[in-house]
Amino acid sequence: MKRVPVSCNKDCGGGCPLIAQVDEGRVLRITNNPLGTPYMKGCRKGFQAMKMDQHPDRLTKPLIRIDGRPRRWTSAEEALRDFREAAWDEALDLAASRLASFKEKYGCTSLLDLSSGGSCRGALHNNSHLSSRFLTQWGGATRCGGNYSNHAALFAIPYLFGTRLCGMDAGNLSHSELIILWGYNAFDTRMGCEMTPRIMEAKKRGIPIVVIDPRETRTAKSLGTWWIPIRPGTDFALMAALLYHIFRNGLQDHDFIDRYSHGFSELKAYVMGETDGIPKSPEWASELCRIPVKTIEKLADLYGRTKPAALLPGLSLQRAIGGEENVRMPAALQVATGNVGVSGGSSGGFFWGRMPGPRCSFLPVPHNSDPVIPVYEWPDHMLEGKFKGAYLTGSNLAAQGSDITKNIRAFQNLELVIGHDFFMTPTMALCDIVFPVASFLERDDIVFPAGNFLLYSARAVDPPAGVLTDYEIFSELSRHLGFFENYTEGGKSAREWLDGFLQDSDIPDIEAFKQDGIFIGEESDRIAFSDFISDPDAHPLGTPSGRIEIASREYEKTGFAPWPHYRGIVPDDPDYPLNLITPHPLQGIHSQFANVEGFRSREETSLWVHPDDAGARGLEDGCTARLFSSVGEITVPVKITTGIIPGTVSLNEGLWPRLTGEASTVDSGGSANMLTSTEPTLPSRGSRTHTVFVQLTRTS
Repeated sequence: MKRVPVSCNKDCGGGCPLIAQVDEGRVLRITNNPLGTPYMKGCRKGFQAMKMDQHPDRLTKPLIRIDGRPRRWTSAEEALRDFREAAWDEALDLAASRLASFKEKYGCTSLLDLSSGGSCRGALHNNSHLSSRFLTQWGGATRCGGNYSNHAALFAIPYLFGTRLCGMDAGNLSHSELIILWGYNAFDTRMGCEMTPRIMEAKKRGIPIVVIDPRETRTAKSLGTWWIPIRPGTDFALMAALLYHIFRNGLQDHDFIDRYSHGFSELKAYVMGETDGIPKSPEWASELCRIPVKTIEKLADLYGRTKPAALLPGLSLQRAIGGEENVRMPAALQVATGNVGVSGGSSGGFFWGRMPGPRCSFLPVPHNSDPVIPVYEWPDHMLEGKFKGAYLTGSNLAAQGSDITKNIRAFQNLELVIGHDFFMTPTMALCDIVFPVASFLERDDIVFPAGNFLLYSARAVDPPAGVLTDYEIFSELSRHLGFFENYTEGGKSAREWLDGFLQDSDIPDIEAFKQDGIFIGEESDRIAFSDFISDPDAHPLGTPSGRIEIASREYEKTGFAPWPHYRGIVPDDPDYPLNLITPHPLQGIHSQFANVEGFRSREETSLWVHPDDAGARGLEDGCTARLFSSVGEITVPVKITTGIIPGTVSLNEGLWPRLTGEASTVDSGGSANMLTSTEPTLPSRGSRTHTVFVQLTRTS
């Protein structure tokens, strides 16, 4: 049996060092790589990746839409009937011909590059980089700016720190005396393979682990020592109340605030009620958050008196209306308590912001000045007629984008759609030409994880006969379109690209790296801004003041207050009285694996409902319910549990819709994005998928 080092480079927060055990050209098992540290643990998604590779529904031949067949989605089985299989030469010829005529008729920027993060951590096989390189050399295209995961954070963080690199190594938690996981479900949502084991180790050391979340997640049960349920959309109110209590009781670090921040006095005036006459007290926050005053005061005392404290906000906080303020306020709390840039602390500015890893080159993308639209609003731009075509790799945006019925209408408004994927997904069903692609187990790559190490993912098995990698597809298309030499830099193979990247890297023994699959940097407990904290004058930040800008005059130019302020929204429409949250599943990455039968458990696919809300609606555990918003409607099985706050329901995102009815607006597949809206949070224009209000009834 052959043992091959691999690492998934999917959009899941960071790669893991794994070993694929291969026999007779088939992956039998995937395990942890023993050469990694005890903290480098894989997850169920990586361990079961071969189920996707070996799935009977895997696409193995190019598909071309049959003339006259409309773009639609009901199910994969139905969608396949609208296509015919084709040889590669025919499909490539057709794609090249249609791209050339499209360019002549409409111009390059009428094509939207919708490639996304299906593979985002590879040096070569990065979907966004590959497609951007191809479309730039084709003549350009319109791009999507930002992303669904952290658009508001990417927008707001530079106003605070002058950089987006505000993270830390997971090993930094070994120095923490308090860890607050705020909307961060570390057990289910992987933000680097080391984080969960490090948090578990801290718990074993007796360190308090506070979990603030509307749900009693696996993180709350397994990693936490104190779960504080909170009403969605009110996180800022609780943060403000903590700061109020800290100031009122003299728990703030005056010297730290004065030396390292700018504009804190303006935030203090707002929190204490001097600006608007409303003190942001525990009593004020309690009514909004549905958290007892004593609980808020207890948390504030613990936080204000325990150092160093690591406040780790999850990305869920900023996927809401006003999410930008939920990005800025944790940093203010960490400044007030003197925890930024110190060993065992955190910046508060979303810890996934990374620290630089070992140096290694990656696929160059030519500079371009193409127009950019916010990714969250792509269907609206399509429906306005701004685009006539789209190209997609690593993307199932028809299902993963908000408001699925709008997404389908948007694709139906186009004249040309080309996509790459493993399966006939809802998005591929809306394409004209579909190219089958190889998975990470079927190609070589260098993977950039969230940590101070690099991974080599070797080709464990061959792809199905005739299936190509994304790079090979774009190379062949560029040959048909006349820029093969430029795209491939003289015909470089994937192996030649990777060897070149490794020559321009910090790795001293390249062959050992390929064999072992891992290269670990010297440090494992770094934290952002430690040099700034040691000497702020010698190492100023990239902000106008050179300090952490709690009040930013540049941010004020966006039309919002210069200091963080409360913009939370709670249900106020009697027709839609419940708040819906849509967490990531434990098994699967967004919509990947959603078609693998039995991969997700009943708990993974059921709607969590509190007994009070269920009883008021006559619902029983396991029954099927109708869940609807102003946007759409689904039917979904119910799980009744006290593990969620009353007035809130929770449904994991990522399931593929199964549409029924003439208008195709009712989903029986349990897809949460049938209910979400494309209205963004401002000023970032990012995702607001946790600000969704719904009603729930029993099906007849």
